[in-house]
Amino acid sequence: MKRTLATTLTAAVPLSALLWLSGAVPLYAAFGAVVLLAFFVTLAGFLALRALHLADLPAAAGWVAGVFASALAVYALVAWCGLLAVTAFAVWASVVVGCALLFPERRPDGARLDWRDLAGFALCGLVTVMWCHGIARTPVELAREGKLFAWVDYFVHGGIVSQFGDPLAVRGSIFLADQPPLLYHYASYMLPAALAGLLDQPGFPLATSFWLPLGVLTLSAGAYALGAELAGATGGILSVAVLTLVPDASNYGLQNGFLSFHFHMVVTPGTNYAAGVFMLSAVLLARRAAGAPLRPLVGSTLLAACAAWFRVQAFAVGFPAWLASAALGTPALRSRKLLLFAGGLAVFCLFVVAFYAVTDSDFALPVFLSTVHDWQEPTAYEGVYARMTDSLGGLAVIPGIVLMYAACLGAFFLLYPLVAWLAHRARALRSIDSFPAMLLLAYLALMLTAPIDKHRDSTEFTVRPFVLVYAVVAVWTVCLSWRLVAQRWPNADARAWRPLLVAAVLAVPLVGQYTAAMGTQPKFRWGGDFYPGEIQPGIVEAGRYLRGHARPGQLFAVRGLDLRWAITDAAVQLVALSGMPAYLSYTSAHMIEAADRGRVAMQRYAALSRLERSPSADAALAELRRLGIAWYVVPDGAGPLWDPQRRRAAFVERNVAIYAVSPG
Repeated sequence: MKRTLATTLTAAVPLSALLWLSGAVPLYAAFGAVVLLAFFVTLAGFLALRALHLADLPAAAGWVAGVFASALAVYALVAWCGLLAVTAFAVWASVVVGCALLFPERRPDGARLDWRDLAGFALCGLVTVMWCHGIARTPVELAREGKLFAWVDYFVHGGIVSQFGDPLAVRGSIFLADQPPLLYHYASYMLPAALAGLLDQPGFPLATSFWLPLGVLTLSAGAYALGAELAGATGGILSVAVLTLVPDASNYGLQNGFLSFHFHMVVTPGTNYAAGVFMLSAVLLARRAAGAPLRPLVGSTLLAACAAWFRVQAFAVGFPAWLASAALGTPALRSRKLLLFAGGLAVFCLFVVAFYAVTDSDFALPVFLSTVHDWQEPTAYEGVYARMTDSLGGLAVIPGIVLMYAACLGAFFLLYPLVAWLAHRARALRSIDSFPAMLLLAYLALMLTAPIDKHRDSTEFTVRPFVLVYAVVAVWTVCLSWRLVAQRWPNADARAWRPLLVAAVLAVPLVGQYTAAMGTQPKFRWGGDFYPGEIQPGIVEAGRYLRGHARPGQLFAVRGLDLRWAITDAAVQLVALSGMPAYLSYTSAHMIEAADRGRVAMQRYAALSRLERSPSADAALAELRRLGIAWYVVPDGAGPLWDPQRRRAAFVERNVAIYAVSPG
């Protein structure tokens, strides 16, 4: 129990501090709620490791296992039983406590408190604060300045957190009420949603100030666990440092800001969860390859297979790489490598042919390469790929893919193969060391065959998985390097980990001054259209008003929504800020998703458009009542035609007016 409590507090201190920075809850409430959640997550993780006969793994591994098991369990209860996330988490916590009582720790050394591992996990928490404190303050800055100093998608993420965690959101999709939620990888939202219900908060501050930090902590913990497995405690420290304290490839070399590991780390936090899960899966696979019983392989399989519920783009690269590595770790298959790869290639080709035969998708390859190399100015190689295309035609995809690897991996593009070759010569390689090579091959296969998604985004499946590729290749590079050092000087690990830990801790405040330049802010020119994002004056106050006055089951509607594509609108923002479901929001997205959904969105858009032509305020309010809308928001500073002076509004704050529709 000492180990569980120590790990709980080590995780809860940075996470609660970042949640407090949101300004949404006082420090004591943030700390108490996060400690409660972190305790059951940690206990679940250590129970899972014990069940797999892996209780000796570091605290960081227990944390990743706990986040994985808890998020999936809560998601299953929410999806299958229709529970709110906080209720589902309470059920899960009861199960965890029951398991702890039924299966107590029988080996005193299995729960031994290892201060070295705990210090490594504390470093993970420290770098989490370093990377997330700016975005964690976003809710306060949004209220004060009316600007969103984070990527604009956080409004959408906040809405999703509320969809699963808020008692106000009981009408299906929170973005299009009474329609089913979209098919999506929702698992990473479950713990923030549980906390939203526990603290009675809307989703937006939980998305910026807990969902992101929890993901970064899980990524860092996965890196530490993998590094410790590959190269001891020193390897764990080096792994965390190389991912969080060393500038990524966008800061040197080709300088493509769109391929910044750190930018995607804070913009697409779901990938952080998936990367942490895959790194723990590799740890368990290494234990199986080392001759351990079957249970580690079972655990590794579950982690790799269920990573899809955290981030399907990362799964598309990580699972084939895991499958190939697991096969190569089996002696019977390792002796038949040629047959294994031929069979795998045949199955993959059949899948690709079948996919394109039954869908109307287009190959992303030529569009994606042009997009990623020619449209991300400023870079250090502007116009190079365009000239290659002019001179080589279709063959330009070959150097284009090489440029892609070089731009996203940076120095590791050369260092990893060099270090792997040196380790091979020194006979320092293990079976699990095939994983990064398999990951690079899987990423190549994905880039060659991935489709353009339904939003016509050629980078959805071709760029987003690189976060996992970068993380794994970077960790393996430093761990193989340290393994070579330790082979030459056997006592190096025992002597080096303390100085390295101290150096990493001292580096945090120094590096922390440059996180904006390293990646929290977009470096590509078009990113300026979305960062910082501006909102209508009064929207934050309107969100607070709706949250304070709305009742479960009520809907709000917003006047003047646009049919054209937009990355956000006032309705999406109010969903995240209030936790209420919208009658209609983000109209173009629903039209893209499915024909039936688009039809409902267009019908509601037409109904709101007709509302503007109402002859009087009484007629307009009666029509809103007939549509089932309880609150009507006018965000553009001018009243509707039927109330131009906004005299009938229940709430007016600068540009925003809200009309309360009394029940009929």
